[in-house]
Amino acid sequence: MATPTLHQLLDGKRIGLVLSAGYFGFYGHAGFLKGLASAGIHPTAYAGTSAGGMVAALGASGMPIPEIEELLLKQTKENFWDPDPIGAVMDVRKGHGFSGLLKGKRFRTLLEDNLPVRTFEELPHPLLLVAANLTQGTHDVFTSGELAPAIHATCAYPGLFRSVPIGQSHYWDGGLVDKAPALALSENAIGKDLDVLLVHYLPSKTRKIVGGPLVYAQGLATASAALRHDHFRLQLSLLETRKVPVYVVTSNLPPVTPTTLERGFGALDQARLSAERALARPPQKFEAS
Repeated sequence: MATPTLHQLLDGKRIGLVLSAGYFGFYGHAGFLKGLASAGIHPTAYAGTSAGGMVAALGASGMPIPEIEELLLKQTKENFWDPDPIGAVMDVRKGHGFSGLLKGKRFRTLLEDNLPVRTFEELPHPLLLVAANLTQGTHDVFTSGELAPAIHATCAYPGLFRSVPIGQSHYWDGGLVDKAPALALSENAIGKDLDVLLVHYLPSKTRKIVGGPLVYAQGLATASAALRHDHFRLQLSLLETRKVPVYVVTSNLPPVTPTTLERGFGALDQARLSAERALARPPQKFEAS
């Protein structure tokens, strides 16, 4: 008997889609959604961190895939780039410390202007987001309340965006503490009735050789990527022990940065192809580089 393809294993199942962190990986995740939709695969629930958190929120909102694609591809750097070096210096002088160059007001406005709903409770599909709580030093999960602040928090990349205040705490990018929150979704109430988890994993881009004037920051980034990779492996091992079916699709895409947003077109299309190829063959063992 032939080994079933990933599409056959997912067809008709209640799927929890997990979208990983990935620097400006919005385009890749949108392309993956496009590939799933074209094959008739529609997730029941969504989870994500960082760029994956934003696209997961758009998917959970019921926004049609062409509209998600259009929204992302029309963005320019000016739509979210609001540096405030004087404000950053003032934060340091007040004892708050430097947490990021960008104020984040433009990014928040972008979210508020384009999200079809205001709260998690209004979403047609359950959604779980993760952010790093800098105040408490914890891994925090969001499944209720206002949507835009939680997305802003999980996308607040360290050093780029200022930390995001929610309640009495300040938050940074969820990718710091959870590369792809498969375990968090499985353990949460919104994941209890799911049949299977599908993870779209974007490997972290790090330098093969660390050196130069930014060697300290490069070293930290490389070490952090290794830790998050191993943490995800541990999640998969634990979920396997619990007999939770998890399938991981890894997409190696062209890097996109604030100054090369035009590469988003290629990243989106390559991720679509990645989804289509993955669905057409048996599931592959997770071996992200």
